[in-house]
Amino acid sequence: MPQRTDIKNILLIGSGPIVIGQACEFDYSGTQAAKTLKNLGYRVVLINSNPATIMTDPDFAHRTYIEPITKEVITNIIAQEKIDAILPTMGGQTALNVAMEMYESGALDGVKFLGANPAAIKKGEDRQAFKEAMLKIGMDLPKSHYAYNEEEAEQAAQNIGFPLIIRASYTLAGGGSGVAYNIEEFKALAKAGLEASPINEILIEESLLGWKEFEMEVIRDKNDNCIIVCSIENLDPMGVHTGDSITIAPALTLTDKEYQRMRDASFKILREIGVDTGGSNVQFAINPKNGRMTVIEMNPRVSRSSALASKATGYPIAKVATMLAVGFSLDEISNDITGTPASFEPSIDYIVTKIPRFAFEKFPLADSTLTTSMKSIGEVMAIGGCFKESLQKALCSLENGLCGFDSITSDIELAKRETRRPNANRILYVADCFRLGLSIDEVADLSHIDKWFLSQIYELVSEEGRVKSEILRDSQAMRNLKSQGFSDKMLARLLAQNEGVEVSEGEIYMARKEMGVVARYEEVDTCAAEFEALTPYLYSTIPCNPLGNSSLGNHCTDLLDFESLQTLKSSSLPKSSKNSTSTTANTRIVDSSIADSRESLSQKDNAQKVLIIGGGPNRIGQGIEFDYCCVHSSFALKDLGVQSIMYNCNPETVSTDYDTSDTLYFEPIDFERVRSVVEREKPSGIIVHFGGQTPLKLAKNLTTIGAKIIGTKASVIDTAEDREKFAAFAQKLNLNQPQNGSAVSKDEAFDIAHKIGYPVLVRPSYVLGGRAMRIVQSDEELRVYMDEAVKVSEDSPVLIDKFLDHATELDVDAICDGEEVYIGGIMQHIEEAGVHSGDSTSVLPSISIDEKMLKLICEKTEQIALELGIIGLLNIQYAIHKDTLYIIEVNPRASRTVPFVSKATGIPLAKVATRVMWNCTINSSLGNHLGNPSTSLHCGAHSSAPHSQGEAITQSITANTRIMDSKNNSTINANSSIVSEKSGLCSHERGNKTKASIDEASGKLHDLSPQGEFAKGILREALKFYDIFNRIDFTTKPLSHKTLNHISVKESIFPFNKLNGADLILGPEMKSTGEVMGISSRFGISFAKAQNASKNTLPKEGKIFISLADCDKEFALSVASKFINLGFSVCATSGTHRILQEAGIAISCVLKISEGRPNIKDLIMNKEIALVINTSDGAQSTNDAKSIRRQVLKSLIPYFTTIAAAEAAAESIKEIQQHDSNIPKALQDFM
Repeated sequence: MPQRTDIKNILLIGSGPIVIGQACEFDYSGTQAAKTLKNLGYRVVLINSNPATIMTDPDFAHRTYIEPITKEVITNIIAQEKIDAILPTMGGQTALNVAMEMYESGALDGVKFLGANPAAIKKGEDRQAFKEAMLKIGMDLPKSHYAYNEEEAEQAAQNIGFPLIIRASYTLAGGGSGVAYNIEEFKALAKAGLEASPINEILIEESLLGWKEFEMEVIRDKNDNCIIVCSIENLDPMGVHTGDSITIAPALTLTDKEYQRMRDASFKILREIGVDTGGSNVQFAINPKNGRMTVIEMNPRVSRSSALASKATGYPIAKVATMLAVGFSLDEISNDITGTPASFEPSIDYIVTKIPRFAFEKFPLADSTLTTSMKSIGEVMAIGGCFKESLQKALCSLENGLCGFDSITSDIELAKRETRRPNANRILYVADCFRLGLSIDEVADLSHIDKWFLSQIYELVSEEGRVKSEILRDSQAMRNLKSQGFSDKMLARLLAQNEGVEVSEGEIYMARKEMGVVARYEEVDTCAAEFEALTPYLYSTIPCNPLGNSSLGNHCTDLLDFESLQTLKSSSLPKSSKNSTSTTANTRIVDSSIADSRESLSQKDNAQKVLIIGGGPNRIGQGIEFDYCCVHSSFALKDLGVQSIMYNCNPETVSTDYDTSDTLYFEPIDFERVRSVVEREKPSGIIVHFGGQTPLKLAKNLTTIGAKIIGTKASVIDTAEDREKFAAFAQKLNLNQPQNGSAVSKDEAFDIAHKIGYPVLVRPSYVLGGRAMRIVQSDEELRVYMDEAVKVSEDSPVLIDKFLDHATELDVDAICDGEEVYIGGIMQHIEEAGVHSGDSTSVLPSISIDEKMLKLICEKTEQIALELGIIGLLNIQYAIHKDTLYIIEVNPRASRTVPFVSKATGIPLAKVATRVMWNCTINSSLGNHLGNPSTSLHCGAHSSAPHSQGEAITQSITANTRIMDSKNNSTINANSSIVSEKSGLCSHERGNKTKASIDEASGKLHDLSPQGEFAKGILREALKFYDIFNRIDFTTKPLSHKTLNHISVKESIFPFNKLNGADLILGPEMKSTGEVMGISSRFGISFAKAQNASKNTLPKEGKIFISLADCDKEFALSVASKFINLGFSVCATSGTHRILQEAGIAISCVLKISEGRPNIKDLIMNKEIALVINTSDGAQSTNDAKSIRRQVLKSLIPYFTTIAAAEAAAESIKEIQQHDSNIPKALQDFM
């Protein structure tokens, strides 16, 4: 069927900020959808409130709206842009819910639905409608009842019996859901579920705890062609949200009969629901005792599991679903990876494991028990030739210090208790149970995890005791261990543990390399190598058989029972047989032990290539913002004509999409695996500056093997990150820093704190997101802190700084080329010092900093960048305290504010920085654009002999007329190619000869020609190349953007509503998961938009409750007066009430919770309070205060926990009382 021609303007609705249950997988799907629609010739209009997304880049859609995703805003966009159709299936639950709200209100009259029609969405999302649809087609469902109030819920509970599962309709990630074991738990969960559901509907169903859970990723077109993209099995049994469970693809423990039943049921369900133009996810449960299969739920949209299935198989689900939505059928769509029709079901010959990443360490008061309501922040994915290899690689990918199945307890009772309780570390406790002598049956009884998975973990634990020093000489013994996924670091640890042999990770690596036990790289190609892949998407594996490929049969330690193995073969392996002992044209396997005479998959020509190391899993402190920078870096390299190699392990991201880079490696980000890829690819350079702290930690080790870090060098990174070294640097430049010191013991810490004076800010070195950062007021608080912080410092000292109370903090993002500096943006934090910069509301440009101070900030930034030797991006945090500028820290890398600044100013900082780092510029005298792909250079072929340290070594393409420049160790060809043997970089010339090399000290490309043409203007050329909106002022020093006519506000998003027990109070340790942006010509409107986008919508009238900590009571009069002048009434508890009454302010007094009824909690529950202002002094909050804040969260009442934010809210309310904040404006129009 041809694509639709009756529609022209399509509105793509995004998912908004990163929250628990809805992360960057929807940026991946939204980006694919936008690209696809644009390529098909449609006019694409896009709305998303999240500036850290690739999809909101102004070149991905014709019109880009960074606005709150609300009915009012979208209605205005539809009118402004003359929208013909909307695509709401790529934006998660947020997009579906707002689309259905608008449809039911009549706001979408005349606008067509794409991807799924309203009837299908209602059938799939409404619990009652879904139940009726399933019963109609004969599907088995858990026994259940629906309820719309608490009385109906209690009646249902009596009819079914405990334990019970409560599920709320139209919610995200199991919001409003839970497991109730008694009537009191049930009442609380039922009430919460009714409040969470936008239609006040909950499903109460029989418990399936302990059953096995499976998912099917399904696609159906209008011709009723249906395919299963991927089957997914949850390692954790029912009772744990699938987003929090370890999952495996393909499903491993299904019989063939069970698989076929599930496959057929999936197709029936999609037909009945009415999904016929896109993808869906269907979830099933199977009773392991009798094989009973029930349907749990389905998502009539692209989901979190869709992203996992897409990355696991290489099948571009989002792109295919988009094309189906506009009229194509599956057989008309080509699979980009293989060129075969998209109607071919993917087939895979490897195992994929996903493990969720949690952040309970940030919320010590939160309940860490995993239930049907999702709590994880991110996830990792690993690919291996067998389950054991895949699982251990996934554990190594988590970025939490694990190098495999690390032991975490020797207490058998604790191990048994935590194996029974679903929690983030349960799989590690399972391994400890085996170490402590429990049998597979005993652990199965505790955990209800399938015995096959337990047997695999048992075998891995058993192997640990067999790790002896002989493996350093016995290649088969080493190969056997490596084929099961044991990392070099774990092997070194086990040798020390078992025999007391002290051997390093690097020595293990070199020993096995000498024996030929090295990784092979295979392709993710959707077809198990039946067809040749066109896109290199690679993973490593070490097969047990050195001559064979890594298909499942070659892993001798993987002891599947016959039935499971047959199931696996029938459900996931190709129908045609493959020769397991030979490499065919269709089985693209590359062994890194083979020298450079064999060409790598990623380089079929001799173009330059750069390895970009990503940031790993999303977690608090390191999220989508860093992936955004990695993607932009890849795009910039493409602009330069340089091959990009992406290295990451996060399946949610755009960076791991098959078409973002020239080559993708899906691997754990540890030194062992990165080193192997570096030695295999021999990249001309490696970028470690865009993935946050994760790749930065590898920089020093990579330089020891001869790898070239382009941009800011490793020693500069170390100087900036090491507080002691940076303090010396700051002193040398006469920069003001808060009094500080570093300590490695309690006594040292006390001495420094006494010298500086309390309060002090304490933190460990080399961490991201303010991990374990605290403001301490006394010796006792410091003593408690030191017991925790030393554990997380990893041999780095604890840092102690004088806390600058009531200081104004600023963030500066800048780019330096070693000679000039560009100030990307100066952001002012709304909250004062004491709140982590990642949690603070930021405004760009600053709104209350005078010109003299701004000039000083620019001067100091320029001085720091040049003196440090920054090449690329840097972020500096400043504080203004009593009119004095203090430098807090320098980050010689991309910061989490880069996407926000890029969107606010129109200058893509990461792209500019990449261009600067690659040092490619216009030779103005010759008119030769070195970065033009049409004239990009191809340096000589690699040497046939392997280089001992894996350095990039290049040779001249031509052998004629060679002139050696002994001073610079470069070869100059008569055919105008110049090659640096040190760096592998070359420059092209026409006419005059121009010599170039990389400076070993700075990592910067230096011009060796007499004119010095390359050495100047690198930054300016990069800025000009990307200044599509003409925003740069090239007359300033340092360089900067022109004065902005708009104000942008970045607001942080917090997971408090998902983590029971977590407190709302902010501090120096970061707690936010994502961000939104408000943009307009007025600060107040921008702030209001940001609050609206974060679901903290400001009221225009009503009653405000104020409760201030003792340290903030001096501001009570100012804050209360502002709101009273805006027409609000104010109430307060006794302490704040007394102060205001004495000042002559007429407000009402309300009881504290402990003082009787009706109290403030009652007022909040009765919706009598429109806004809450509640501050804390940083000490342990009272139960009253915590209870109030939790109720505010449950009741969805806007709140602020700092004086500065409350005052900003007052200013904003004044604006929205006079101006409509729902009038949208496209990002392109601001520029």
